[in-house]
Amino acid sequence: MERHEIAAENFDLELTMTCGQTFCWHRTKGDLYGEGTSKFYTYRDKKPIFVEQEGDVIFAETEHSKEEVKKALGLHKDLESVFSNLPEDESLEKAREEYWGLRVVNDDFFQCLIGYLLSPQNRIPRIKEMFDEIARNFGSVEQVNGEEVLRFPTPEELSKASEDDLRAIGTGYRAKYIVETLDILQDGFDHNELDSMDYVEAREHMQNLYGVGDKVADCVLLFSKGFHEAAPIDTWGKKFLEQLYPELHSEDYEEASENMREHFGEHTGYAQEYLFHAARNGVIEVE
Repeated sequence: MERHEIAAENFDLELTMTCGQTFCWHRTKGDLYGEGTSKFYTYRDKKPIFVEQEGDVIFAETEHSKEEVKKALGLHKDLESVFSNLPEDESLEKAREEYWGLRVVNDDFFQCLIGYLLSPQNRIPRIKEMFDEIARNFGSVEQVNGEEVLRFPTPEELSKASEDDLRAIGTGYRAKYIVETLDILQDGFDHNELDSMDYVEAREHMQNLYGVGDKVADCVLLFSKGFHEAAPIDTWGKKFLEQLYPELHSEDYEEASENMREHFGEHTGYAQEYLFHAARNGVIEVE
């Protein structure tokens, strides 16, 4: 593996990994959402990426290129430029001050999809536990650079798991979402086709996958396909819209989504991620 040195100004690796947007990254030792090392890893195309931050530099060990690592971490975007194109308001400014350096990741599509198929009616730490159990049972546990690491299964490997197999490791009713979606992927659904679609078309196309509604589609588009206008509206999203941006709020998901895009613009997903994290942690007050 090569060792890359990557400039990482305006970047907080710990915050980016632990804010709840990704299930595809792991700590080398410890719990992603708890205590442990400051070194993280993920897999892309069966090849690991290890990253660690020292000041304004990311040190990466991987067979992937430096540009691929930067994209995976969201470092290909200029954070100052992102916020210069967002409207100014008190709530967003509070979130920015508290969480400056948080980036929107660009995860592997398949892993991100499975992670968010596990998300309905579920807490973030529990989703991560399920995701890791799938890796242990249907992917592999490997020794790399003296570290024991989890490799998530490929679609072909996971397709060998039955619905009962997935239920047996605690995924519950979501097992059916995974099995049915794997069938659709094998029947020719190609996520690369999303790259040539506009956002609305891509969100509609994503819902051809079993168990994928508006919110899951938005999560996968934002966190794995670079659609930064996508803004997943979950419970916290509804709260901060209703209480802080009542003119944008709607009980209709599609209407609320359109209102947000008209207000926040092409980086709506960034605004949503900062506001979500701020609302969840009490930096901005919502009830």
